[in-house]
Amino acid sequence: MRAGGRVALALWLGVSGLGIAGLGVFHRRWLPAPYDPLQPLDVRAAWTPVSPLKLGLLGLSDPFCNAALATVPWPVEAHARSGTATCPLRDVYTVDGGDIRLAPGGFLASCSLAVRWALFETQVATPIARDMFGSRLIAIRHVGSFACRDIRDRPGAQSSHATANAIDVAGFTLADGREIPVSAWHGGGPDSVYLHRARDGACRVFGVVLSPAYNALHAGHLHLQATGGGLCR
Repeated sequence: MRAGGRVALALWLGVSGLGIAGLGVFHRRWLPAPYDPLQPLDVRAAWTPVSPLKLGLLGLSDPFCNAALATVPWPVEAHARSGTATCPLRDVYTVDGGDIRLAPGGFLASCSLAVRWALFETQVATPIARDMFGSRLIAIRHVGSFACRDIRDRPGAQSSHATANAIDVAGFTLADGREIPVSAWHGGGPDSVYLHRARDGACRVFGVVLSPAYNALHAGHLHLQATGGGLCR
């Protein structure tokens, strides 16, 4: 390449670099953070078309996930335990549920599961309860998250529970005393409608959601999984 050509190329690359940098600064000025794919997910923000992309990045970038976790509106504590020899855990947290009581207590969660759970509580389970029953959701019953085991009907295939990436929900309690067990799925009444709507909303937030509609192994709980490719049953 001639000297003049090299100079022209260098000038073009320099101008292009400045243009890209300037565009980055400019787009952050006019693009709100919830719509900016370069900004971490904020669980307090309204859902946007960019939210699924941000959710997908939770499991790919620890800093991105930790920034999202910092927006959860209740304390989430790092957990000192490291699982078991067969199923070691890293970067797990204890989720306590904030204003919504978790029964029998808090659960272990990966960063991604903790963030998605916060979205499920605040943007799915709570508003649907208020919309359908005019009552506040006060408790969610679950049957655990971390369990060092295989998928129950697939021996040899590690379950997402073995990495604290899934939680099984058994029921919901409202402030007016109403109990909504997941076993009411096929009942056909308001409780069943609530459960179906909660499942549909959860599918927007989690990577895999399995309900009593999936198989008999899930007759009494909703399996909410942070990982996966979008299976919603």
